[in-house]
Amino acid sequence: MKIPLCILLGLSLILLACSAGPVAEIGDRVTVEYEATFANGSLYEKSSDYDMPVTFNIGNREVLVGLEKAVLGMHEDESIHILLSPEAAYGLHDPEQVELIPLEEFPNMSRLRVGMVLAATSRETGESVEGKIINVTSEGIVVDFNHPMAGESLWMDITMKKIVKG
Repeated sequence: MKIPLCILLGLSLILLACSAGPVAEIGDRVTVEYEATFANGSLYEKSSDYDMPVTFNIGNREVLVGLEKAVLGMHEDESIHILLSPEAAYGLHDPEQVELIPLEEFPNMSRLRVGMVLAATSRETGESVEGKIINVTSEGIVVDFNHPMAGESLWMDITMKKIVKG
């Protein structure tokens, strides 16, 4: 019996798709390994720095939005090299996140130095936030509440280790 070529080709495509394993989609729980570097090549961080594997649910915004988007469509043991824009990483530097805090809010001003990180409570959300002192003036302390990586692009080498379908 002769089998039509289109059926053989269709069978081959199905077998290839099956052999690649599941594809990462929104709602899946994935485990990845990664290394993130600055544009100049210096290391920012790597997943092996953590005590546990980096595991997250795609779509829950548990990690950088660019990392979530990058793993969509990946298969287990697949690797990619991708550049995350500032918007896809820690966001753009927002000048409205730089505040002048009056001196009277700092009773022990003699201990404050440029570069120090202060803990504060957000007026909008009530959440705890950190800000870096960038200037001390006669009117107050200038504090930058942007993420320290705001405005930075990151190169990421990502390897998909495990996909659990959601």
